[in-house]
Amino acid sequence: MDKVKQIIKDKGQRFTSQKKEILNVLQQKPQTVFEIYTAVNSKKNHMNKVTVYRILTSFLELGIVNKVQFNDKEARFELSNSGHHHHLVCEVCGLIEDIQLPENIFLKEVKNKTDFKIKSHSLEFFGICDRCQ
Repeated sequence: MDKVKQIIKDKGQRFTSQKKEILNVLQQKPQTVFEIYTAVNSKKNHMNKVTVYRILTSFLELGIVNKVQFNDKEARFELSNSGHHHHLVCEVCGLIEDIQLPENIFLKEVKNKTDFKIKSHSLEFFGICDRCQ
């Protein structure tokens, strides 16, 4: 949290309690604006959706969060400090888990088979988690 706080202050912005609250919510998993809004307002705080969206947009611009989309095409936000990773998504309960994969072999294979210059990629696995099986 201290690193994020410093990034915000270095850009001349204030580290408000609202920003802190959104960061706390994002510690859990990638979430939609509505999920973040609901989580923040389930406590004593009151924050409207416009404020949540504005803070998330600011966090995107500062590189604090990443935007991800899965099969449902709904934008989700997650903290960017967890490094490059992929996701396991349960199609029954909606659970989203991060998974780290050694992808160097896969990317090398793509490079060997095509002339495509990869700039970035995302990889998600959809299925049923242990609890829902």
